[in-house]
Amino acid sequence: MTTIPPVAATRPVPRRRPTTTARRPSPLARTVEQAITRIDGVAAGLDHPARSALDRQLRAALSRHVAQTGEGAAAVRVACAHLAAGDLEWAYLALLTARDDLRP
Repeated sequence: MTTIPPVAATRPVPRRRPTTTARRPSPLARTVEQAITRIDGVAAGLDHPARSALDRQLRAALSRHVAQTGEGAAAVRVACAHLAAGDLEWAYLALLTARDDLRP
């Protein structure tokens, strides 16, 4: 009769928790959220200086964004183009798309 030698028990490997930075939204995502709130809070529309300031804020956040080739970045660029043209409805929809694409 053959005996099987005992096998040393191994401890289970603990699972790594994702770091808090992985769950934090990017600065671009925070800027997009602020822009959505700003456009959503104005029923009568934004005047040209306010649209220009919002456009500059989005473009500055976009230029600091690391992954500029993603879909979220493209949607932010589209939103900037609509803001420059004065079309707030389409800019708002593009920002909503960018927010969905930039979610972690």
